[in-house]
Amino acid sequence: MIDQGLTTRVSDFLGIYPPFSFLPRDIVEDLAGKVRVKYYMENEYVFHQGDEPLEYIFVLNKGSVELSKLDQGSERLVDICDDGDVFGIRSFITENPYQLSAKAAEDTLVYALPKAEFSPLLEVYPKVALYFAAGLASGLPNEGELPGHLQKAQRELLSDTGQSSLFREEDVLIVNAKNKIITCSEDATIQEVAQIMTDQRIGSVVIADQEKRPLGIVTNVDFTRKVMTTAISRHSPVKDIMSSPVMTIANGRTVASIILIMMRQNLRHLVVTEDGTAETKVIGVVSERDILLMQGNNPAVLIKQIMKTSDEQVLANIRDRAGDLIHNYLKQEISIPFIADLMTEINDALIERAIVLSIEKLEADGMKKPALRFCWLSLGSEGRGEQLLRTDQDNAILYEDPPEDQAEYARDYFLKLGEEINRYMIVFGYEECPAEIMARNPKWNQPLSGWKKHFLDWISVPEPKALMHGTIFFDFRAEYGDISLADELYDFLFDEIKRQPLFFSLFAQNALENPPPLSFFKNFIVERGGSHKNKFDIKLRGMMPLADAARALTFKHEQRHITNTFKRFENLAELDPPNARVYNEAAMAYELLMRYRALNGFANNNSGRYIDPKKLNKIERQTLKYSFSTIEDVQSLLKTQFDLTFFRG
Repeated sequence: MIDQGLTTRVSDFLGIYPPFSFLPRDIVEDLAGKVRVKYYMENEYVFHQGDEPLEYIFVLNKGSVELSKLDQGSERLVDICDDGDVFGIRSFITENPYQLSAKAAEDTLVYALPKAEFSPLLEVYPKVALYFAAGLASGLPNEGELPGHLQKAQRELLSDTGQSSLFREEDVLIVNAKNKIITCSEDATIQEVAQIMTDQRIGSVVIADQEKRPLGIVTNVDFTRKVMTTAISRHSPVKDIMSSPVMTIANGRTVASIILIMMRQNLRHLVVTEDGTAETKVIGVVSERDILLMQGNNPAVLIKQIMKTSDEQVLANIRDRAGDLIHNYLKQEISIPFIADLMTEINDALIERAIVLSIEKLEADGMKKPALRFCWLSLGSEGRGEQLLRTDQDNAILYEDPPEDQAEYARDYFLKLGEEINRYMIVFGYEECPAEIMARNPKWNQPLSGWKKHFLDWISVPEPKALMHGTIFFDFRAEYGDISLADELYDFLFDEIKRQPLFFSLFAQNALENPPPLSFFKNFIVERGGSHKNKFDIKLRGMMPLADAARALTFKHEQRHITNTFKRFENLAELDPPNARVYNEAAMAYELLMRYRALNGFANNNSGRYIDPKKLNKIERQTLKYSFSTIEDVQSLLKTQFDLTFFRG
């Protein structure tokens, strides 16, 4: 037991942070009275990996706690706890030994809360259970199934609110202007800023000039990683450790857009200014913690978990959760470009993790990576950043031309690497490509010279199969590795296309092979036989005509590195204003078709490619028919732009 004054301070502290912030004030005060205050000296362990769970869960009050995992006899840092973080919770929930070690990175104060006092609250307060079920207590992935009462609590919470725990695009994160914004000058010492953060109980300070315009930002992590682990003096100016320049945003941004910025920029804090630029006064800070407190299962959390785990089944489970997340976004009618960007970020993170783990596995097996540049190429819908559902794989490997005496080893290594990465992708739920357009196939695992030969062969002799390959491979996107190799290949591709006008005309002509998918009587053209008889192929007859037209028109304007179909149309609208209406309508039509396909796929647990027209309501049928009329307009424009009258007879 602790005295009343300390109890008040503990309850004030706990009440700020989840899951305690979800509890009534009197419950928090009662818990605070039973907390044990523990002090750990630098490098002292709170618990070790493999220890049986203690009778407490822990909340970091001051200092820093490093969570690490034993890896081949040495400790690998997994995460650093911030003020208010709860740790040791997974062993409390699962009753298994600790999976990580927790060590004080500096002199640290921790609140130890008896499990016996906290456990009953999981049954009574579903928001508390949901918080832990979402895996946010430590930001680490949930490994294995959670106890049934946590799953039940999550279902009950969702049914009570009538909503998903996911954010909606229209949710606006407003920075409370009444909050006191702490800034300091760049000449303040590190020690002075640290004292301010301690006194004000904040996790960051904005470094600003005399007009309060942001110059940089300092966070708890900066002190841990830049001061505690280096020879930088505490008396040095804070500008020596601040992160600069800062990423600034305007007030009133959507939660969705903030998460996307944090994911892409790998940031944990965004500075809010009067007009969203660094040229105006600071009015607030949005942290990753703010976002996580608002939402449960969001993309930032998933990507953080992906980059921290080495367990392929955990990665597969995270991809399942990503599918649930995307399904919820679709049902909430969040925009397709936004959903596609998020799903691409998640897919890219999964692929990157698979590549890193595959390289590590090969090295453990005695195959050292050659000292050659290489990159992973995603093709098809993933290359275009349009893969909302898990379909079959389309990928390849491009590597630097090796010296002659290393060519055989390089070939063997990158083939083995491609095979291992493809295996990971299968575990994640991506099917094997029926045509074997995969990195494990020697034909699609080539040095730069080999890829140039492929492209030159297709462009020089544009037979139907070569044109088909062009529609797949010319949408390549470098997802991992040295993208300068992909740039070289892009340069070669565009140079050769310009030298081969016949190929360009035939490439555009190929984009007309699928006419608008409505019969003379304005009925859907459906499959006449096979397992999909009387169903409409939305990919072949709806999406591909638009994607093929966008690709040909984009190439005509020599626009490189834009592979996404609706972004291609938006770009074309800017480049060709007289036809902007057609391009903008085509972009909207493509987004609509992507939505219908994805929703159909989730409803039937398949690729969503084949749709039964009989199951569409009147509005859905009319909307799709409008989209198909746009295909006719785009193809008419394609004929004019490429002067294809001759080819159509």
